[in-house]
Amino acid sequence: MEVTIYTRQGCPLCDEGVAAAVSVFGVANISLVDVDLDLDLMERYTDRVPVIETVEGVVISEGIVEESTLREFSFLR
Repeated sequence: MEVTIYTRQGCPLCDEGVAAAVSVFGVANISLVDVDLDLDLMERYTDRVPVIETVEGVVISEGIVEESTLREFSFLR
């Protein structure tokens, strides 16, 4: 399953969320988007990062990301 992770630099929760997502989905299936590089994304996600979405736009997790939540979601798909 391919996912997009909305993140920002210097965000410890983002680092943890990315690590959990890599463990579940694999590095090749993850696209990272730095919300600070786009004003619209910054406005939409700035208080929610990290946000992990499917390529279809379904939010899997945001904020404190738990690997178990990601695994459960990927299993149900």
